[in-house]
Amino acid sequence: MFYERLEPQHMSLSEQIESIEIKVRQLALKFERLQRDNAALQAENARLHAGLDKQEATIIALKNKLEQAQYALVQQVEEETEHSRKLKQLIDQYILEIDKCIEWLHSN
Repeated sequence: MFYERLEPQHMSLSEQIESIEIKVRQLALKFERLQRDNAALQAENARLHAGLDKQEATIIALKNKLEQAQYALVQQVEEETEHSRKLKQLIDQYILEIDKCIEWLHSN
């Protein structure tokens, strides 16, 4: 503004007061805008923190499910391995019995 360019000694007292009042109003408006911006940023920050907390809870739940699935898979593999071992023993036993039957047939 024109008044801001003048040196204080060239301005009358009323002009100086008016200039100060203008600056105070400008500062008050800027302060209000900054308060609104701050409130909006705080709300966004709270929303983002809530989202982060939700995502962290989801991650924990998924990790737990993964651990349970991995444990179940290990158990299943161990059970299948044991089952396979038993089947192999049973097949070996049948083969021995078949071999005995074949021997008996050849000998008779």
